[in-house]
Amino acid sequence: MNTLSNNRRQDPRISAPLVSVRIRKRGFGFYRWTDDPLLVNVSSSGISITSNSLSLNTLNKVEFELSLDGKRVSGSAIVCYVSDQGHQRKYGLLFIKANAEIDQLLNGPMLSTKQAKRLGEAMAEHLIHQNNSDATDTELQKKNQLMLDAVKAMATRLGEMGLIIKDETGAKITPEKTLIIGPHGEISFPALSDTNQVARFSISTIKSDADNSKKYLYQLPTGEQSHDLTDVLEYVGASFDQISIPD
Repeated sequence: MNTLSNNRRQDPRISAPLVSVRIRKRGFGFYRWTDDPLLVNVSSSGISITSNSLSLNTLNKVEFELSLDGKRVSGSAIVCYVSDQGHQRKYGLLFIKANAEIDQLLNGPMLSTKQAKRLGEAMAEHLIHQNNSDATDTELQKKNQLMLDAVKAMATRLGEMGLIIKDETGAKITPEKTLIIGPHGEISFPALSDTNQVARFSISTIKSDADNSKKYLYQLPTGEQSHDLTDVLEYVGASFDQISIPD
């Protein structure tokens, strides 16, 4: 991928002095909890933090704990972006799984105008997909919304960092502006075809009843199916990289 310019946009901080944050990396081996992260903001789909000691990369999986006024939110998340903030590093984490207490945090004193707007947008998207989709499976819709949020977050961050691509019309554009959400919740984006032409491809969420076990999978343009959101992000990211315009 091209060398991307440093992002100079500063996300607004919210006033949450009583919130404590703990993060630890998931994977092979043992990882200790890190207690020094500071919360920058929170939304219905994830959090943004800064830390002096964490060393994470994009697509790393982590466990998190947020504590506020005796309430605790815990779960797992995936690192969507990483940026340097002086001597600190800033991380954007997208929720993979979080307990029910997240709703209380979002409806409490931490909810800023920006988070309220994003929450409203997420609810609007959910209603549209629900009304226009034949699927009535709530878990399927939740997994699909997670996929949409993850892809949009990554595409937006790539654009903020300076990545420009050429879409199927030949236009030079940032990745997030090429995303189109279909009537059944699928998300489409430009990528190179087998004939080395830029065309539009899509990823969707499906339910597999193989072996009498309900599994929710992501259907990739290659025909492969995966339960791992990381595979989706890696595929879309690689697709953008192939049609990126050199600096």
